[in-house]
Amino acid sequence: MGQVPPLHYGIIGDGRMARHMARYLGLLGCPVTAWSRKFEKQTGVSVHEQFSQCNVILTLISDDAIVPFLSSMTEKHPSLSEKKWLHFSGALVTPLCSGFHPLMTFGKELYDLTTYSNIPFICEANGPKFSDIFPHLPNPSFQIPPELKTLYHSLCVISGNFTVILWQKLFQDFAKKIGIPIEAAFPYLRQIARNIEAHPEAALTGPLQRGDTKTITANLSALEGDPFQEIYTAFLHLVQNERKSP
Repeated sequence: MGQVPPLHYGIIGDGRMARHMARYLGLLGCPVTAWSRKFEKQTGVSVHEQFSQCNVILTLISDDAIVPFLSSMTEKHPSLSEKKWLHFSGALVTPLCSGFHPLMTFGKELYDLTTYSNIPFICEANGPKFSDIFPHLPNPSFQIPPELKTLYHSLCVISGNFTVILWQKLFQDFAKKIGIPIEAAFPYLRQIARNIEAHPEAALTGPLQRGDTKTITANLSALEGDPFQEIYTAFLHLVQNERKSP
């Protein structure tokens, strides 16, 4: 038997996620056609015309815009309802399209094929399988109940987005208040990531892990008047409560 020909993918959007996914599919030789409102203004080509040959359409726009956009497009162009529609939102559940969330952070720079190929995709348990929609992609995938998607995504936000805010605080204050170049903290950042990956249950270090009350008190005093003092206190209480729990 011959190889299954790649599906033809349509990508809606021109943001970071859209560029990354177009890059990944392109590296694997999958046919890709892109469309955005900006593209339509420049060319006059509608989404219906642009995606006439596409089997699967990836709606890679902001979460709040997905449902209104899909409702509008399928109402104007009923034939689009025959396509397989996907979105990459981590929290959204809608009967209009299936959710496939890439468990990854996407920066300004595009990645290499190995990085893209190792990204896990989190799919809805009652929806299509990843291998059916992306038969030529080697990525690991996991299906979870739709009702757990908001919890899943909140954990992604806490672990990924919140840590960025903390590191941005360190870089800013190192450079502006203390006079340490941000590059000096990069080895520290990399080792924290390695420790978490190797032994997540034992990765916490420092005064919170040791219960060093004098240092903790001094830290909180140094942060007087800084909004991050409340964050420090909140994490302190989390660690203390964790130790009290049986």
